[in-house]
Amino acid sequence: MTSTTISPERASSLGPMAAIEARRLARHPVFVVGVVLTFTVLALLYLLDDHPDFRDMLSTPVVPAFFIGLTSLVATARLTRSTEVAVEAVATAPRTEARRTTALVVACLVPFAAGVAWVATLLVLVQVKGVSPQEWWFDTMPDWQVWSILVALGPVACLGGALLGVLTGRWLSFPGAAAVVVVVLVAVTMVSQLPLSDGDSVELRLWVPWAMFHSGTMPDGTAWIYEGNPLAYLGYVLCLCAAAALVAVWHDPTARTPRLRGLVAGVVVVGLVCLALAMTTGNAETQVSPVNPRSVSE
Repeated sequence: MTSTTISPERASSLGPMAAIEARRLARHPVFVVGVVLTFTVLALLYLLDDHPDFRDMLSTPVVPAFFIGLTSLVATARLTRSTEVAVEAVATAPRTEARRTTALVVACLVPFAAGVAWVATLLVLVQVKGVSPQEWWFDTMPDWQVWSILVALGPVACLGGALLGVLTGRWLSFPGAAAVVVVVLVAVTMVSQLPLSDGDSVELRLWVPWAMFHSGTMPDGTAWIYEGNPLAYLGYVLCLCAAAALVAVWHDPTARTPRLRGLVAGVVVVGLVCLALAMTTGNAETQVSPVNPRSVSE
């Protein structure tokens, strides 16, 4: 019988480590529950034929951001801590903490893939069921803005939640750290949306990792597209994801090389530029749709 023992060199390479961590994450109960809830909510939204006003396409990415992004945060934080506790017992454990962190970062592509699958499913359902009456922006809004909103608030939010979990697992060791981060993240995100209620300085909402661009159907039968540049915002949240990964690796003192310092500085600069562009370019003011008579009559 041929031996299947993995050599130390093979065991310490990034590919096998990342594959192991990806499988662990994909099987984590918290993550699995989040994915199931995400697709269940999407199915219900598009099966409720009597309530098409629930199906504002550009407001629905909050579903994967909440259920996959936040559960991924908890799952990856737990996996990061458990890997360190059991590092001596893991057959493929590499020599450095930075390598283990990098493997966990690569594994965060699993939630990202789940977010991509959610968007693909959404587009199929829209094609089959048709758009909601209030989706007025299909004839007025550039495709690049639509795609930027869907990607930034859906798959990238899922990726960001997972990476924030790795960052949390590396830097915060007190019990319940992941839960505290989830609560703070949700609270900060909600507070940042307060300018939307009075219409002043709406662009200030864009500094957080999940910012609304579409209001959903309002009580008066209108729908709003908020000001800002969705493509620049997509670049900004991708920079936040990169920063979370790099700072997680930074926890290992041996990894703090000039190259890593340069990467961190570069990501910060690019992120700030993207944020400035998101706030100062794109839609100059909030766009309000015509009244949807169906919504008002109901």
